[in-house]
Amino acid sequence: MTAQLTEDARRTAILDAAAQLIAERGYHSVRISDIAQVVGTSTGAVHYYFPGKSDVLTAALRHAIDNAFDRQSRELKAIDNAHERLLRLIDMQLPRVGPLRDEWSIWLQFWAEATLRPELRPFHNTYYARWHETVVKIVRRGQRQEIFRTDVDPETIAQRLTALTDGTAIQVLTGAPNMTVAAMKEVLVQFVHDELVAPRTW
Repeated sequence: MTAQLTEDARRTAILDAAAQLIAERGYHSVRISDIAQVVGTSTGAVHYYFPGKSDVLTAALRHAIDNAFDRQSRELKAIDNAHERLLRLIDMQLPRVGPLRDEWSIWLQFWAEATLRPELRPFHNTYYARWHETVVKIVRRGQRQEIFRTDVDPETIAQRLTALTDGTAIQVLTGAPNMTVAAMKEVLVQFVHDELVAPRTW
């Protein structure tokens, strides 16, 4: 049991280090020796868990995104009100400097790798489906709680919110004029208000 825990801890440490390096330097700029140095181990130890560079880097991408989803799930479960839950979800998508921006850097690089490597697309699509289902469930919850309008389709709302989130985040991360983290939040919060909270005026 102790040996297994130790092995799991070492593997996790390697993935954590690789993910951080990917966020900071880019997927193709990370070397096995860099990962080993951060963990304080040898390149042979890294290869023990992951035969090749692409193996460890791909696993690190998935590891980082899994961690983000797990943290998101824990935080959202503590919020009963659907409107507050959706606003919290939005807040957790804002690429502020620090861990959230690092997660976005990793996510964007996952996009790029999935574009070029078809074998990654099922994983990519699974993550998108998880996000989509999270939004759909919150919208339906709000409709049951009579907080959100019932004349809207949760699936459509999820698709549009996803597009807005991705589009504004890319603009923030690439330094587009007038698109700051605060501006991104305003766009997304206004979308929720206009599409889910405010009554139709026609």
